[in-house]
Amino acid sequence: MVPRAAWEKIVLAALAAVLIVGGIAIQFHKEAVSVSKPVYSASTEGLDVAVAEGISKADRDPIPVSGGKTRAVIVPHHLVASEAIAIGVKALASSSPRTIIVISPDHFGRCPTLVCTTEGTYHTHFGDTAISEEDIAKLLSHASLVSSSRLFTDEHGVYTIVPFIKYYLPDAKIVPIAVSQRSVGDEKSRNELLALLRELLSEQDVGLIISSDFSHYLPLAQANAMDEKTQASFCEGKSDEILRLKNPSQSDCPLCLWVLEQEAETGGFWHPAIAWHSNSATLLGDTSAKSTTSHFSFLLGEEASVNDCSAHDAVSVSASAATSTAPAILAVGDMFFDRYIRQVADKRGPDYLFSCINPLLRSGDFVVGNLEGPITTSPSTSEGTVIGSPQNYGFTFPTTTAALLFEHNVRVVNLGNNHIDNQGLSGISSTRTWLRSAGVGYFGGLAGGSSVYRTEDKGLKLSFVSYNQFGGDAPPLVASTIANERSAGRTVIVYAHWGTEYSEDVTALRPIAELFATSGAAVIIGSHPHIVLPHEYIASTLVYYSLGNFIFDQYFDPRVTQGLALLLAFDNGKVTAKEYPVVLDTDGRTCPFKS
Repeated sequence: MVPRAAWEKIVLAALAAVLIVGGIAIQFHKEAVSVSKPVYSASTEGLDVAVAEGISKADRDPIPVSGGKTRAVIVPHHLVASEAIAIGVKALASSSPRTIIVISPDHFGRCPTLVCTTEGTYHTHFGDTAISEEDIAKLLSHASLVSSSRLFTDEHGVYTIVPFIKYYLPDAKIVPIAVSQRSVGDEKSRNELLALLRELLSEQDVGLIISSDFSHYLPLAQANAMDEKTQASFCEGKSDEILRLKNPSQSDCPLCLWVLEQEAETGGFWHPAIAWHSNSATLLGDTSAKSTTSHFSFLLGEEASVNDCSAHDAVSVSASAATSTAPAILAVGDMFFDRYIRQVADKRGPDYLFSCINPLLRSGDFVVGNLEGPITTSPSTSEGTVIGSPQNYGFTFPTTTAALLFEHNVRVVNLGNNHIDNQGLSGISSTRTWLRSAGVGYFGGLAGGSSVYRTEDKGLKLSFVSYNQFGGDAPPLVASTIANERSAGRTVIVYAHWGTEYSEDVTALRPIAELFATSGAAVIIGSHPHIVLPHEYIASTLVYYSLGNFIFDQYFDPRVTQGLALLLAFDNGKVTAKEYPVVLDTDGRTCPFKS
């Protein structure tokens, strides 16, 4: 029998042992918890649905391409533009990177240093995406510049992008980075950041994603104006302007964009191409919204592409024309907003159509062109039809067309063409109503219609006169109108819809041009053939027989994909013209032609 005192000692010893072991276990558990790496959620019902919708839409089209190997992209994180995210990540995936650096603004101001990062994993609907521990260790070795943070739990600038990466690049690892929005840092810290990122980007098979939305909290017209400025600064690679972009009215992360521009210049992939431009107002169908968010997707590759938006001629022209005291008008050819062009506008926003030609549209005081169809509330009957079928040639344009034209400086349109009556007389009336409400002038139509539009530009009295070979007034009556306008002391510009489609023969057109010239026309601009035709002077009258297509969905012949924009300058009774060739891309956009 164990004495009571001894038994008590045994019990106390056992309890002590249990407490010691338990304490060790508790301490071990605490240590295990303290070193466990976070698992961030990138999967909720709403997020998963938006991701699926974006991928579904993006996968209907060919992979957008930059020049050569795509090294970096800019994508939005606003899920209303989920297709734009998918398009950008899909383009980057074509280069098969194994590691993706994702740079986002720190939306909630939680990063104590210039940038923050994290270890761990992201959980998505498609599976888990690992974070590259080796690269994170390199970043965190710069303690004064980079902090480890759990801010990524709520950072939608990263977690909205990760599911797209997992889908298009299932084996890739990521390097998440959040950039402080308190300041853009001093020059020393910015240079240190560039050197650190350059080390990561110098490794093989590394891609870069900048997650950034652009203009915030502005009505659509103001947002578009801000986007034009932002696009010009970014595409031209103006480093100081990029760093000083207004946050949030131009970009939610100017430093992110600056870092990309600097790294791309140094790394040899500064060839930015626009793959998407949209605004939440157009995507959600509420163009009267007082607060909107705009989106770009840029692709940056190792070689220039036809969509390269960097420093083309149109930008410099715009700057020079804006300061000129002489009247200057930009004339363009056929503009069309049905069939495939309507589909592009519905998917990517109507502003996308003009996204790489906008600087050229600002080169004159305003733009005049041929509106090749009516604007009505009727649904399209040509969208998705077989080429060559009767339905393929019956047009109606969305009611947003008039405001779209105005926003992009198209202030006068010719309605005298062979498609303006595709919806009957009511369609012509509807077109005029929508144009008037948007502030866009018009002239031409069917015989007996309003064939003249009068305006004034920098003191010059202008009359736009329509000649419509396909149902308008006959040449002698048009010539009489020209003479009357000229005798009233006005400068007359004739917009003629004439000739034969795809034919280069102008023999039948010249006598009509001579009649208009002798009647007093200063300039004659032609459309309808869908190809660029020769030009000449008849006495002092400048004649361009056809400017070809400007916005159109014809791609079957190289000639129909190349148009001409004409900058007309009027000075002391003389008219001079500067030609700007344009190319119609199969993505629906019209861009400056680069030889």
